[in-house]
Amino acid sequence: MSEEITLADCQELVRVTRNGHVESRHLGIAVVLAPDGTTRFALGNPDAWIFPRSALKPFQALGSLSSGAELTAEQLAIACASHSGTDAHQALAAQILDAVGLSPAALGCPAAWPADSATRSALTASGGGPSSLAFNCSGKHAAFLAAAVALDESTSNYLDPEHPVQRAALAAIKRWCGPLGAIGVDGCGAPAPMLQLISLARGFSALAADEDPQLEAVREAMLSHPWAVQGEHRANSVVMRETGVLAKLGAEGVLAMAAPDGTSVALKMLDGSQRGTDELALSLLVRAGALEPASLERLRPLLRPEAKTAGARAAGLEIATVNF
Repeated sequence: MSEEITLADCQELVRVTRNGHVESRHLGIAVVLAPDGTTRFALGNPDAWIFPRSALKPFQALGSLSSGAELTAEQLAIACASHSGTDAHQALAAQILDAVGLSPAALGCPAAWPADSATRSALTASGGGPSSLAFNCSGKHAAFLAAAVALDESTSNYLDPEHPVQRAALAAIKRWCGPLGAIGVDGCGAPAPMLQLISLARGFSALAADEDPQLEAVREAMLSHPWAVQGEHRANSVVMRETGVLAKLGAEGVLAMAAPDGTSVALKMLDGSQRGTDELALSLLVRAGALEPASLERLRPLLRPEAKTAGARAAGLEIATVNF
């Protein structure tokens, strides 16, 4: 395996200014693929190896489907999710478990407070606390468990890389994305393989446009129920709802998007920052001709919090590569 991402692989992708002066710079790598899989352009070294983290959830969900998990479209959407832990998200994950005779106690992901502030406040006021259902990966884990039940395999060790469910998930990632590197452990406890960044872009190109029935099911689930994939006002959900572009983030500054025609973009920020990555990815799709510039301009106010103070208004976010 080649070396993982280094400073030499990167270039400046996003900068933050204050009163017209650069305050912060974020370096990283990005690649855009045409629908036929050829590289349209790259910023930095797209062959660098990275941990895509949660950007791989749609392919892990494919592994659950291929193992026999029976999921509604909405349930499949949350299997792909890094959700914000609202009551609706938690209920949907619980539905998957209930359908196969399991309780939330079977989940192997950590307990967490909901990321959604309103849900967290209500939970605190009621005397509640963290739970595994509120963890952002609970839908993926529920789907893993449904797959284990479908295979008549143990549910107690479903996160073991050698468990049939995890072997199916890794096989799906390898089939649609490309060769796997080292296998680490994700924050939720599931296996986390390394891939080249360009492999992640290939996978999303297939996810957006390939006619494989299970890929189509995942694609339609994400686009039909974008709220489940992250949260009603969160970036991935907003992008999918407003543009029809598939979008999925991964921890530590990873993001992949794909337009309906199969044009895809994948990026990784060296410092792990997510700041500006949504606008960057959308800008790259605009440059590739896969998204209308007007769509990006319409989305900007939805992707950036409103500047409520003089200090916030003095700051500015710039996509360093817009004009290339």
